[in-house]
Amino acid sequence: MQSGYALQSILALHDLPRLVASLGHEPLWEPLDAASLDLARRSEPPLEAAIVGRLGQFTWYAVASNNPATQAPRIARQLAERGRMCGVFGLDQAGRKLAVSVAFDGAPTLEVDLAKPSQLATCCLARIGTAQSGGTLGIASRTAEALSGAGVGRHFFAAFRATLDRLVGAMPAQMPARHRHELGLLQLTRVLFLYFVQAKGWLDGSEHFLRSHVDDCLFHRRPIHRHLLRPLFFGTLNQPYHQRTTVARAFGQIPFLNGGLFEPHPLERRHRPDIPDGIWRDAFDTLFERYHFTTSEGAPGSIAPDMLGRVFEGVMEPGARKRSGTFYTPRALVRGVVDAALAGFVGGQLGIPEAEARGRLEAGEPRAIELLDDVTILDPAAGSGAFLLGALERLIALYAGAGRTVSPRKIVAHNLFGVDLNPAAVRLCELRLWLAILSAEPAGSPDQVEPLPNLDACVRQGDSLADPIRLVLRHPLRASRHAAALEAARRAAAIACGVPKREAFRLLRRVERDAALERLDQAIVEREQAAHQCLDAARAPTLFGEQHGLDRRARRLLGAARTELRALRRSRRLLREDGVTPSFDFDVHFGDVTARGGFDLVVGNPPWVRAEALSPGTRAVLRDRFRWWRAGRGPGYNHQPDLAVAFLERGWELTRPGGVMAMLVPAKIATAAYATTARAALSEQSTLLSITDLSRDPVAAFEATTYPLAIVARSRPAPAGHVPQLDLHTASRTPSQSLTHPGAPWVLQSGGLERTLAQMGELPRLSDATRIRLGVKTGANHLFLSPAPDIEPELTRPALRGKDLRAFKGRPSGRIIWTHDALGSVLPTLPPNATRHFARHLEALRARRDAGGSAPWALFRAPAGARVPRVVWPDLSPRLEAVCLVDQDELEWVPLNSCYVVLAKSAGGALALCAWLNSTWARAAARATADPASGGYARFNARAVAGIPLPPEILADEQLATLTNRGRAGEDVQDEIDDVVAEWLQLGPHDRRVLSEVVGVGSARRR
Repeated sequence: MQSGYALQSILALHDLPRLVASLGHEPLWEPLDAASLDLARRSEPPLEAAIVGRLGQFTWYAVASNNPATQAPRIARQLAERGRMCGVFGLDQAGRKLAVSVAFDGAPTLEVDLAKPSQLATCCLARIGTAQSGGTLGIASRTAEALSGAGVGRHFFAAFRATLDRLVGAMPAQMPARHRHELGLLQLTRVLFLYFVQAKGWLDGSEHFLRSHVDDCLFHRRPIHRHLLRPLFFGTLNQPYHQRTTVARAFGQIPFLNGGLFEPHPLERRHRPDIPDGIWRDAFDTLFERYHFTTSEGAPGSIAPDMLGRVFEGVMEPGARKRSGTFYTPRALVRGVVDAALAGFVGGQLGIPEAEARGRLEAGEPRAIELLDDVTILDPAAGSGAFLLGALERLIALYAGAGRTVSPRKIVAHNLFGVDLNPAAVRLCELRLWLAILSAEPAGSPDQVEPLPNLDACVRQGDSLADPIRLVLRHPLRASRHAAALEAARRAAAIACGVPKREAFRLLRRVERDAALERLDQAIVEREQAAHQCLDAARAPTLFGEQHGLDRRARRLLGAARTELRALRRSRRLLREDGVTPSFDFDVHFGDVTARGGFDLVVGNPPWVRAEALSPGTRAVLRDRFRWWRAGRGPGYNHQPDLAVAFLERGWELTRPGGVMAMLVPAKIATAAYATTARAALSEQSTLLSITDLSRDPVAAFEATTYPLAIVARSRPAPAGHVPQLDLHTASRTPSQSLTHPGAPWVLQSGGLERTLAQMGELPRLSDATRIRLGVKTGANHLFLSPAPDIEPELTRPALRGKDLRAFKGRPSGRIIWTHDALGSVLPTLPPNATRHFARHLEALRARRDAGGSAPWALFRAPAGARVPRVVWPDLSPRLEAVCLVDQDELEWVPLNSCYVVLAKSAGGALALCAWLNSTWARAAARATADPASGGYARFNARAVAGIPLPPEILADEQLATLTNRGRAGEDVQDEIDDVVAEWLQLGPHDRRVLSEVVGVGSARRR
């Protein structure tokens, strides 16, 4: 960490090789005649010139000049024009100025004051050292990037992750891996936070406080962790100045920050890890000292607090991130959702449209702004705090627009609530909120800095979906008697510090315990009443004077009530004995809010996790607890819901009457059969303010391939004639028949498409006349596909994948061992070679997920491969493209499970249906409700295609059958098919136009 001192020691040109060496490049000293640079039309010649370093073929030139900021880039540019890509140092010896330039893609020139180099300049130079050999242009590109600050965030997060890995690896191996990871992240986030504090000038007024103290420890061979970080964390930053020891006061003027970040963590008390000096030295050298930290957003080349959202992704394993469905939410998208939620809330309170409410908020209208004073905002899956931070920023900005100054501390402590299952996420959420508070603090002396609030009073680690008492009782029980005490205790704990802080948190935990006991007592009384009702009914006399007794249903209800009673009484006993609540519970820890009916705003981007990735036990609990999460039924294969549906229902439960829920969820919730219950509930119970498909919105560009849908709903039934908005920002509305039919797919298109689809929807649907099947599934492709040459030829057939299909035409790309007869029934015996082949793999065959009691070699969904006329289309495609299998050779083709299949009663019916599905109008109807996929593709599953209108007479239409045969022969028959189908559907010019626009969405096929 000597780069700052190396810069100050540069007095002449021959000192520059030492700077080059400090960057990790090869130092050289080759004096040059300045005239040899052949500068054209130079306004002033350089005083001296030399080659001072090299990395591969990339050369560092140096010139002495009275005007280095102008001359260095000119020389670099002219050398580059002659094919000599290089870097140039320009040195003003008298003025102690250094300019660094490289002629690549308009990179700026870095200007350095050698007498007092800024941390930003030092960090930019340090990042040049990360340019490794690999070609002159590559080195020049990375050097230009370092000088300009471009990509600084990406490099920082990569370095942060690498440093965390080294830190975790240095901890004792006997510690559990998750403890090592949590402790490593804790150490790094503390130091990271201190670099922002240092940027405010609050570490003894020095820009280099941390670097100088680390260097001092290394020079005197004192352990950094024990002699610097622990005293700084626990004896200084966590103690008021008058309570600090002599050692702590020796650090100088350091603010008392409080807040919990600098308190010993339970894992630290348990393991007391000491990070080796070599690891800490590398952490400071390769991470913290290579970057410039600032609390001002948008500073080029700097690390600002607003960039830290991506840290959460950077410190999670890719597998863990995928399993948890956790991805960084773009900041612009957060703002759009938060603004829509605030406008919806204020509009509901004032009884005005959301657009007008948005305008009043932006104008600072006092009545609208006053509604925000006591607003409660919850993110039930807070992650690293993107939505809580977004809400904080918007509230501050709206107050400022109204001429009011409201402390971020007050907003954080009184208005914001967050919960997340991941303790690392909670830690990063707290860090970002603390940084937002510090950023808003005015410059001043460190002793004037107010202690940070204790965020663990309002940002909690826990499972928002877990609610054991409600799971038993099917409805909430509020801790109403303790609501006022809970609110007072939590607010006191949020601002307490020192000795009063410990007492404040003891009081908070005691009140939470009392609230939990109140809920348990209510639950026990209710279960006792349920048991007594069962017994009273059994004892009641019949008409003949005998007792009714317990029938099967009554015995089941009584048994369940008694089982639940035992569990509840056990929980109450443990709670009274232990004195603490066993786990997070909204109606306990935030019981004052839920007692008032819930939160004013529930916002967030909950985890998106497919049900198949959850354990069977978790799926069973979710099905029992959440009504919306139970898979709806529809045509074809029914997928189980995404975890986001459970969070959507939980968020709705936590939204108070008149409040607003604004969530980002997978776009397929608008159309999927499994979300039927959720759509129906929201349509019937809420005022849907906006439903915005963000799949193609550049503002919603996640790091992962995602297709987000923003749902903003007010917890109040919609007034007559209400029309949801289809955009988060503008009042784009269109009458929506699908939104007035509870549970129907939401068609989120404007321009009259809804009306056209509604008109088409009056006709019978395809699912009324046919059954849609998924293609054949093997369960073990390596055993059935690409059969060995010795397998009997009569047992193999061409295999058809979705990628093999185009409109009217298909070409099988493989073969399959067909172990069934012509109608799809499994063969009881096989020829000798096939028998031997499968006998070698019986264990694998029987281990297949869908294996049942039939022959081990049975295929699944085999009727899709029956030798009968069929219509086939790919599951994944930019548009619906159907093929009919009617010729003798085509009847042999076996569609696999990337295809969907309809078995036709005749070849003519298959030909007619094929033409119908390839019409622009059928394609548009399917695309409107298909689930989105990457690259402009969509999933044309059974549900999407089943809704296509299909008059029964179509299957006998000879004109359509003829058009299909011509299309199969290679003729362009699209216009003729569209005319025939449009006549059947009675489509006018306007209908044709809006449907054509739907089909135009998507990219060219690229398989």
